[in-house]
Amino acid sequence: MYYRRFSEYLRERYGKRVYRISIDAGFSCPNRDGTLSRKGGYYCSPGGSWIARGTVTDIKDQIERGREIAKRRYRAEGYIVYFQAYTNTYGSVDRLKQVYDHALDCEGAVAIAVGTRPDCIDREKIELLASYKEKGLDVWVEYGLQSANDRTLELINRRHTYRDFEIAVVESKKAGLLVSAHVIIGLPGEGEKEILYTAEKIANLPLDGLKLHNLTVLKGSVFEKWYMEGRLELLTLDEYVGYVVKFLERINPQVVIQRLVSDAPREMLIAPKWSLEKQKVLDKINGMFRRLNTYQGRLF
Repeated sequence: MYYRRFSEYLRERYGKRVYRISIDAGFSCPNRDGTLSRKGGYYCSPGGSWIARGTVTDIKDQIERGREIAKRRYRAEGYIVYFQAYTNTYGSVDRLKQVYDHALDCEGAVAIAVGTRPDCIDREKIELLASYKEKGLDVWVEYGLQSANDRTLELINRRHTYRDFEIAVVESKKAGLLVSAHVIIGLPGEGEKEILYTAEKIANLPLDGLKLHNLTVLKGSVFEKWYMEGRLELLTLDEYVGYVVKFLERINPQVVIQRLVSDAPREMLIAPKWSLEKQKVLDKINGMFRRLNTYQGRLF
């Protein structure tokens, strides 16, 4: 295969069908509550992720619904509890422990995955996450980097630096956590040089997983306004596919590729519409790998 697929990793690791259940634990974000900003990242929807936030229901109820869907549709035998919406280490350690313990007090969990910002982690929180390994769980922490270019991070209102990300990754790995990075391809002001700079920077870090996202324009985001005003140019499907292949050529072949296409609900997505056809995008990526006779890590 051309790149290390997450689905294959899960089968190798657990020997059974494992499904990731995304939950909203009711956390906020320092980039929305006024601590850093009230606008959030300019690509973000008001909900902080693709999860539409209404009234946040009990975590166990969310997990149970997710388990039922996973069993019915995918015949899943185990699941990963994925704290996805907003910043899931943004709170006191006591509160985080209470939330995590409550979520993991359910049958069938093999791992916990926590999505967060690289500037919202510290040694005490890392130690808390690492403590769940003692219960036989794998622990993933997913850091939203988006770009290794500080100028871009400032432009899109991320309110953290690449150095914040680098420190978070290294400290998390010291504690034995599994670490993923989120990167957006097609951010304003970034061409091939900037995109591949990000690839080369993160290739030197001890990452376990990588999620690539095409830039999307979501309803309610700052980028919606930019797009409507003609200030934001999006990549074509072919351009995106080309960048993905070049990006992965530079990534350690042991890194698990957990995502290659943004996943936004149809009702929230303004553009590009091609990202709704996920399988078509994946087929094109595989096709380009095949035509170029290349693979993840060829230029690592």
